[in-house]
Amino acid sequence: MTSDNLTPSDFVWAVHLDSRRRPTLPDELLAAAGIPEGADLMARVGDRGCIVLETRESVKARLRRRTAHLVGQPSLADELMSERRADAARV
Repeated sequence: MTSDNLTPSDFVWAVHLDSRRRPTLPDELLAAAGIPEGADLMARVGDRGCIVLETRESVKARLRRRTAHLVGQPSLADELMSERRADAARV
């Protein structure tokens, strides 16, 4: 792999946790991720030993991609309500 085809995800940065467990993120890491100074980040656990920091926009986009196949699908709540109405109409 040459340096011409490296992407930000090909790099690893050292992050230090201080005595209060606050991480110090390197400027280069934030710049490579496109995260501005002072940004609010969301944290989640990835694989064991992995903490993922994301912007709210990144979380929203990830969830939209994850649920895109559901768009246009019948709502289970709507189906249940329809069944209940049909049952009530028969009584």
